[in-house]
This record gives sequence, C-alpha cells and structure tokens, in this order.
Amino acid sequence: MSAVSASPAAQGPGRGVPADPVRALPHALYWAAKADPGRRFHALYDKIRRRDVLWRAWAAVRRNNGAPGIDKITLAQVEEYGIDRLPGELASELREGRYRPLPARRVYIPKPGTTEQRPLSIPPVRDRIVQAAVKIVLEPVFEADFLPCSFGFRPERSQQDALQVLVDECARGRRWVVETDIASCFSAIPHEKLMQAVQERVCDQPVLKLLRAGVMEDGQLRRPVTGTPQGNTA
Repeated sequence: MSAVSASPAAQGPGRGVPADPVRALPHALYWAAKADPGRRFHALYDKIRRRDVLWRAWAAVRRNNGAPGIDKITLAQVEEYGIDRLPGELASELREGRYRPLPARRVYIPKPGTTEQRPLSIPPVRDRIVQAAVKIVLEPVFEADFLPCSFGFRPERSQQDALQVLVDECARGRRWVVETDIASCFSAIPHEKLMQAVQERVCDQPVLKLLRAGVMEDGQLRRPVTGTPQGNTA
C-alpha cells in the first residue's frame, strides 16, 4: 500500500471512516483541520485525557519496548501493576489537573559513522503514555497542513515511498537530485519559535503545557531552550 492511498486525504470525506472511536478521532480532526487551514483548535485536552485514547497510547508505548525513565519503572512492572489501572489513573490526573510530567532521562549513544554521540531523552513510561496520547490528537491536525512532497516522520510514509517518487521523476526525464543536511538539526530547534508554530494551530493552553518538560542529566534538572528530544515516544 502506498503512502498516498493510506492517508486520510486519499480516502475522501465520508469514506473509510473507522468504526473504532479512537481511530475515528484522528480522522475527524484531520478533516476539520483540512477544511479550515486557518482554524486554531481550542478543545483538544478533553480528547487527550479520554481513557480509551490513553489505553491506545499505552499499546503504542508497549510496542515500542523502550527503557525506563528516571523513576526506573519498567514496562513489565506497569503490566504487573495493571494495564487497565494506569490509563485510568492518568485520565483522572489529567482531568483534575494533577498530572505533572517527570524530567526525561538523558543518555548518549554512539552516532553511526562518526566519533560523536547522539543524545536521547527517555521519559518515564507514564509520561510516554501521555505523550503518545498527545500524538494521537495533535498529529492529524498538523498532518493536514503538510505538502504531498513531504515524507519525513509522517504516518504511513516511508523511505521507500520517497524513493519511489525519485524513480517516477527519473522516468519523467528528471536528472538532478539536490541533497542538503542541517548540522545538529534536532538539537538546534528553538523552543520559542517551535511553540509559536504549534500555536498557529493549537490554542488549548492545557495541551500546550503538556509539551514542556525538563531533562535530567548528571543528576541536574535542565530546561534547555533549544532542541527536541529524540527517541521518547512510540
């Protein structure tokens, strides 16, 4: 299946709407954003805190099979505690305004082909669940704004899909490819500018607060003003 045929836009309004309420939610948000490019969404927090959304988020986190955060709680311990209990508790904390994310655990791994090290931020499992729920709700809103020629980090789009575009363009007679790279791209992204871009579509303040969290490194809590964490959610 190609990336285009798998996308909500390829199905058209009123077609391919899933019966699953959690799968239907991104579909509805995508089309609401697509229908009005200037719309700013102000009622998203209630969707993130839904228990069924949080349970689906847990399933995504479990599939990713990541390491524990600074609280040292593993995925196996969460399963032992009860996979129905934790999403319910998170839903209550979010609903009552008691949810507070812990700092992510900062680790460094070798960067392939170089002597450099790549920083990874590993939040606790409970925070990864909330982050995955945020992704379920926010991703379709911004997905509606991306151009068809964009492939990086988008759902249902892979390197193979991008390569197929090159093959197709070559068949049409194109002969040049321009390759560019931004040095330390992820670590250089300014938080203020990034949040300004997010707020062009989202004005729900409780949701915006969920996007901010510190990093624990060498026993010190840091709140950097640049960079986006890599390797933190499903």
